[in-house]
Amino acid sequence: MPLDTISTTLVSVHAATPRVKQFLLRADGHTFEFAPGQHVSIAFEHDGKTRYRPYSPVSQPGTDTLALAIKRYPEGACSTWMHARSVGDTIDLTPPSGNLGLQSLDRDVVFLATGTGLTPMIAMAFRYLRKGTGRATLLFGERTEEDLMYRETLDLLAASHANLTVGYVLSHDDWSGPTGFVQDHLSDYVDADAAPHYYVCGVPQMVVDTKETLRERGVPDARIFSEGWEDGAVDA
Repeated sequence: MPLDTISTTLVSVHAATPRVKQFLLRADGHTFEFAPGQHVSIAFEHDGKTRYRPYSPVSQPGTDTLALAIKRYPEGACSTWMHARSVGDTIDLTPPSGNLGLQSLDRDVVFLATGTGLTPMIAMAFRYLRKGTGRATLLFGERTEEDLMYRETLDLLAASHANLTVGYVLSHDDWSGPTGFVQDHLSDYVDADAAPHYYVCGVPQMVVDTKETLRERGVPDARIFSEGWEDGAVDA
């Protein structure tokens, strides 16, 4: 059964990396209200059926416009469809929902992301830097330097906010920075005695592995937050 949707118009498209495009979607007369970190789902037709795929806005709530960053996968039905869209096209979205969001603005925070799992982290980081009272650390893992989307934005945020530290970890590139898996570099950025909230988003295996790494460091589950479906995806 089709879900309720909000009709939007694609008003801007630009390449964020060779495989990621940012799509600016506007719903005239509608205000998007959501907790930064939540997602919308794009409705699209595939094999004669309406399908839905979730994407987290990079933008903040309270306006008629959402920014979505979508990586194209060769066999990804929705990502391929979206990358073929043009300015002026109509895109239907489900209302925002989801479990991921800032739990406290008074506690230090650590955001860990890989790939387009960065998008909800950016939204939460912007909100935290506007409203939060502690320190924020954002660690972003990717394959190569050219895959680091929003790097200029993150570097500018770090340069403009003394309470924000940003780190990058690459798994498939020879460079001067940290390499390997992002969760393996936690101790380089977060003091073992610190007690922040941890927010994790990325491919399911990374989320599961990061949670296990945090537990091994003595971090209780009450301070670790993710979408919540990743364990089942890895076990499946």
